[in-house]
Amino acid sequence: MADSNLQILLAGYFGFDNAGDEAIFEAIVENLRRLSPGVRLKALVHDPETAHRLEVEPVPRKKVPQVWSAMRSSNLFMLGGGGLFQDVTGPGSVFYYGGLLGMARLAGCPSVFFCQGYGPVRRPLQKLFTRQILRLPSLLTVRDEESRSEMKQLGVSAKSIFLAADPALLLSPLPPDELRAILGEEDLFKELGRSELPNGQLSQAGPLVAVTVRPWPGLDLQELAKALVEFRGETSARYLLLPFQPERDLKPSVELSKLLEGEARVLDRPLTPRALSGILACCDMVIGMRLHSLILATVGNPPLYGLSYDPKVERFCRRAGALSCLIEEISSDRLLREWQHLLQGRKAQRKCQEKAVEKMRKEAEAAFLASLAVGRGATSQEVVNHFLNGS
Repeated sequence: MADSNLQILLAGYFGFDNAGDEAIFEAIVENLRRLSPGVRLKALVHDPETAHRLEVEPVPRKKVPQVWSAMRSSNLFMLGGGGLFQDVTGPGSVFYYGGLLGMARLAGCPSVFFCQGYGPVRRPLQKLFTRQILRLPSLLTVRDEESRSEMKQLGVSAKSIFLAADPALLLSPLPPDELRAILGEEDLFKELGRSELPNGQLSQAGPLVAVTVRPWPGLDLQELAKALVEFRGETSARYLLLPFQPERDLKPSVELSKLLEGEARVLDRPLTPRALSGILACCDMVIGMRLHSLILATVGNPPLYGLSYDPKVERFCRRAGALSCLIEEISSDRLLREWQHLLQGRKAQRKCQEKAVEKMRKEAEAAFLASLAVGRGATSQEVVNHFLNGS
């Protein structure tokens, strides 16, 4: 359906050079345009670079008069995805994003809480505020069952919360020609390309394993490196380290490379989420601390293993049929055992992941269709009846 008169304002953690959040941004833009050609899009951003590249009108996220004006002129305010309602990184996030929902109500702009992970919200004042503010959106969709459960415990009506999935699952990878150009520039052709032979056996080159790490107090890089060295000794694995938020991830990635005696490639260059997705699709296995390294890898469906520093990583792995390990429980013996299990059972693992991820993609698609219906003026009951009955 063409929607040349439909204007949507997007908001999330956009414009902070975090590949995961930029993947969400790109996926939302791509799929809104796919499902509603002609839709006009604006976005609240910190840095406008990605918005300009996507031909989305940027709105400074903390300039109240401009935010108000954008809300007044929009048919729909979409808040999400990501994990915006949490107070782990500080008390301000809940008030900022909740305040946006309040502004949208005052501006007469219908809002949707879009494909988000919820929590944890631990502080009493933030909990009270969140309980009240989540009554405002016309539609609440979450990316995992645990988020729905925590919101119900908070006091949000169970009938108003619908299970969806992370929108980045619907992001298209970079076209092959564009990906080949990047691989050529980085001299990666000899590294990339799955090492599995047509008969299902691994070639002598060894599996190509993508690894993502981020700074985190409980992360034992030495124990992780020990497991990676042992896995390389068992399988001849080759490692590609991908900093998803270079400003933060480059340092631990370089440290890990040194612990691996330099026998790991750190890809230190700016890459769009679609480019990262294309590179991950070429890998035989992904070991990810960054949630969206696992999500973007699903386009190629290699065996996935999550290093869970935050509940969102474990939650995704559980839904996707993948294995994960809590950061505090990392041991080289456990990691080596579970990675060997994944690699040896890769055919069954891919089949399990493929079935689970396809279900999640359908749920994310339903959330897009439901949100567009809200923007076109459908009632909440009409939206539920037409798009979300199975959720």
